[in-house]
Amino acid sequence: MRLKNTNTVSRGGFTILEVMIALAIIGISVGIFFGLIGNSSKLRGKIDEHTKFLLLARTKMEESYLGILGKKPTELHEETIEKKNIEGTTNDGIKWEVSEINKRKEALEKIKNMYLSDTDKAMIELPPKGARILSIVVEGINIDTVYFTAESEEDESEMEDNLSE
Repeated sequence: MRLKNTNTVSRGGFTILEVMIALAIIGISVGIFFGLIGNSSKLRGKIDEHTKFLLLARTKMEESYLGILGKKPTELHEETIEKKNIEGTTNDGIKWEVSEINKRKEALEKIKNMYLSDTDKAMIELPPKGARILSIVVEGINIDTVYFTAESEEDESEMEDNLSE
């Protein structure tokens, strides 16, 4: 009869320690994966919100440029003023503000208040006629646009007369 050798160890499977390490590695990997998916969805939400704010800012800029922002239809043909500030809140609670500044009138007013000789005033470069700055702020998004309007010669001569006084 033959006796079996009991000193040999069979290596047919994994030990419990190897299985536990493999499960720990898989668990950590799955946790990191789901964490990345969660962060990705948060980032997507922020991008969607930013896009919504940007679209609102562009809409308000276009409304202001067309002269229909904050005016009733009967007021649309009124003369524009030197500086215009309009602000509001949407139904969703988003705050917005639009500022429109006539840069030439603003510069002429500053020069008028200075004590300069006529030759010094003539040497100062002014913004072109009809130069305006449109500044829109919506929830941290700021869009500044420079545009030009056609101003009548009467308005221009009136401003220059005020400057010479």
